[in-house]
Amino acid sequence: MFSFPLFKQTMKSNAVIWGAMTLVMTILCIQFAAMEMTQSLLFTIFYGMMTTILPGIYVLVTANKLLSNQVDRGSMAYVLSTPTRRATVVFTQMVYLTGSLVIMFTIQTIAHLIANTATPVALAKLGYAGLAGNLTNAMIIQVNVSALMVCIAMAGVCFLFSGIFNASKYAIGFSGTFVGVTVLANMMAMFGKLGVSGLGNFKYFTICSFYDYESVLNGVNDWIFKMIFPIGIAVVTYVIGSIWFCKKDLPL
Repeated sequence: MFSFPLFKQTMKSNAVIWGAMTLVMTILCIQFAAMEMTQSLLFTIFYGMMTTILPGIYVLVTANKLLSNQVDRGSMAYVLSTPTRRATVVFTQMVYLTGSLVIMFTIQTIAHLIANTATPVALAKLGYAGLAGNLTNAMIIQVNVSALMVCIAMAGVCFLFSGIFNASKYAIGFSGTFVGVTVLANMMAMFGKLGVSGLGNFKYFTICSFYDYESVLNGVNDWIFKMIFPIGIAVVTYVIGSIWFCKKDLPL
């Protein structure tokens, strides 16, 4: 059911983009959290936008390379010519895509915890003057878990298109439209938080509406219940994409 050689090859082929996105996201997080002048923008710019834009770029490119691009280039024929079943291929690629996101967010979360320990961020500096105390480690972990679940749902949708289409241009086109609309609408919503009236509702047109870092900062559990939806989206899209790939005709 799981192919370690395929997993290893997939890691090598995607190492550059994964490393680049992880490095950029981690450096940005440290800078926003550690510098006095940018702490107030930590949850507006970084957690509001960067934690969806950078992983979004990663899943858009990577999900396409995992299935449809290999079918399009003919390399999938080589993979399936070995004693490797289609179910093994999709399960291995699904594990890689999800696992790489988990590790990406784990590294960034650890970096933020270290930066926050060295330079504690007061919630008042983040625009939450009604809350006493500093940003806690629990808050940092919770907000990253929330962002991770939404990104995994985004990855599931891109994986679905990669499993449906044999031509890479269609998979990347549909995935790119989905990720682009998601990221753009979330960015518009962030401008609404910065004072541009009428833009705040754009967030509710995308799955980013399930990413609720404000409830974390306010100490309520709304973010936990909202996680049901991205988890459900991820499960459904991964399953449909896997079944579709296993049953469709391939130009091998």
